[in-house]
Formats: sequence, structure tokens, C-alpha cells
Amino acid sequence: MTTHYSKDDWMKYVNDELNEKERAFLENHLYTCDQCLELYIDAVDMQEEILPSISDEAAFMNDIMQKISFENMEIEKIEERKRPFYQSSIFHYAIAASLTLILMSAGFFQSIIKHTETIQKAEVSLKEEPKSGGLVDKTFAWMDSFDSSKKEDFKK
Repeated sequence: MTTHYSKDDWMKYVNDELNEKERAFLENHLYTCDQCLELYIDAVDMQEEILPSISDEAAFMNDIMQKISFENMEIEKIEERKRPFYQSSIFHYAIAASLTLILMSAGFFQSIIKHTETIQKAEVSLKEEPKSGGLVDKTFAWMDSFDSSKKEDFKK
């Protein structure tokens, strides 16, 4: 069962006379209790009557808007600060190009090409036709020559 707080408790809350723990507890209580929410609204209305009235509302509003725009300009200035040179893309491209030139002058890419050539030669030697295939081809050639000589003998 929830307890309800008095109007004096809510006045202390509105006047900021409570410590942080009590304030947090009362704020959480406002989410669940409609009766206390109405007491809080009444306390705010009473406090509003005590506050001085604004004589020139337009000037007050312009002053607030200037402060807001000044803060926005400061935020934009912070965002517009240049990144360090080492974070720029031109710096990264320059490093990549210089590393490529160093590796080329050291012959790194040529050794890779030689290595791939040896691998390709090994693959070619593995792809050579098996001996039995050559033997079969020779046999068929011999049989064809035998047939052709037989045909010549037959024609005579």
C-alpha cells in the first residue's frame, strides 16, 4: 500500500529543500500516484504566485534565445575543429604509396611472382598426361597403320 505525502512535503520538493535521495523517492512516487501528482501541481501553482512577474516578456524571450544561439555556436565551433593531419585520408594514401615503393624497391613483389611461377610450373608438371594414355594412343596408331597396310595389300 502506498503512502500519500502532504502538501508541505511537496512544497519542500518544489522549493528544493530536500536531499537528493528524498527528491528521487518523491519523483518516483509521482509516476504511480495521481493524488500526490495533484498535490504537487497545487504546490507548483502556489510557488508560481510567489515568483515575480516578468515585466518585458519579449526582452526576456530574446535574451534566452540569444543564450541558446550562443551555446549552439559554441557547439558548432567545437564540431568544426579540424582533425589532426594524421587522421586525414591524404596522410593514409601517402603512407600506402610510400610502403608500396619501399616494397617494390626491395624486390618483395618480384619474389612473390617467382614463387607463383614455381607453383604454376609444379601444377603444369602434375597435369602431364599419364603414361598409359600415351601407350594407348601409340597402340591405336599402330593398329591404324596395320589396317592401312592391309588395305594396300588387298588392293594389289
